[in-house]
Amino acid sequence: MHNSSLPHPLNLGAFAFREATDAGISRRRLRQPDVAHVHRGLYAPAGAVADLREDCINTLSLLGEDRCFSHLTAARLWGIPVPFAWAASEPLHVLAVRGAEPLRRPRIVGWESAAHPGEMSQGMIPLVSPAATWAQLSIPGATGTDLETGRKRALPLRWLVAAGDYVLTGPRVSGIRVPLCTRDELVEAVDARHGRRGARALAWALERVRTGPQSPRESLLRLALVDHGLPEPVIQPPVQTADGIRHADLGYPEARLLIEYQGDHHRTDARQWREDLHRQQLFEDAGYRVIAVTIDAFTDDCAALAHRVRRALVGRFSTG
Repeated sequence: MHNSSLPHPLNLGAFAFREATDAGISRRRLRQPDVAHVHRGLYAPAGAVADLREDCINTLSLLGEDRCFSHLTAARLWGIPVPFAWAASEPLHVLAVRGAEPLRRPRIVGWESAAHPGEMSQGMIPLVSPAATWAQLSIPGATGTDLETGRKRALPLRWLVAAGDYVLTGPRVSGIRVPLCTRDELVEAVDARHGRRGARALAWALERVRTGPQSPRESLLRLALVDHGLPEPVIQPPVQTADGIRHADLGYPEARLLIEYQGDHHRTDARQWREDLHRQQLFEDAGYRVIAVTIDAFTDDCAALAHRVRRALVGRFSTG
């Protein structure tokens, strides 16, 4: 069983070192046996991923050549962020292609598709491509069933954007981000669903998907600011500081205003706190105002934060 002590969404799949520190995970914690060191700079929860992969491997004999893992199961395997935790009782999603019959078994959600969505593999595990997986998340039932209402659940619109940001940006491997797909592949995946379930949601999300966000919260923050009528902030704007080029999470370079999302690591990890304080001082010494944002900003859908940002922008432009 997976270790629930890792915070969501790190308990879902592979995550980068910075994503761990943003969630308040120290270097010492990453060396514990319930965290697998997949690659330099890339980690995974040993329990959750192992359990899910083991479930998939144990199901391979049922798949044959014309079925592969899809929808929420593929999203978990690719590490695509979703706003709910993995559970050992979660069914596996399996897609049948090329006329194969959809699987009907306990703890398996069987899907079928006349069109082949593009298939890849992780070791011996066949699954749909990252772009196709992203598109599938827009379909009712793709992420399971709401236990309270009994309604089939699709990925919420804003999280669909965050998921798209992730597949374009990719996990960090050996210090660099490795994209899981290209924007053209996302466009093709959206076109393939034209006139079908989830098509409207995909079209809406595709317009808002961007490359560069380092976490789902940064994606959600960007969307919230735009929803409140603010200009879209620049993602990872480069800032020339006394210690070289540094990149802020979000910002309005012309107004010399930066927005930094701070996870719990600012409170729990002394080393990370010092690094972030130094980083903020570098930005401020370079002539930028920095607005620090925590998870509490989302309690009112970022309305108060948007008001602060708006006032800061007006003040900068009026005095500039």
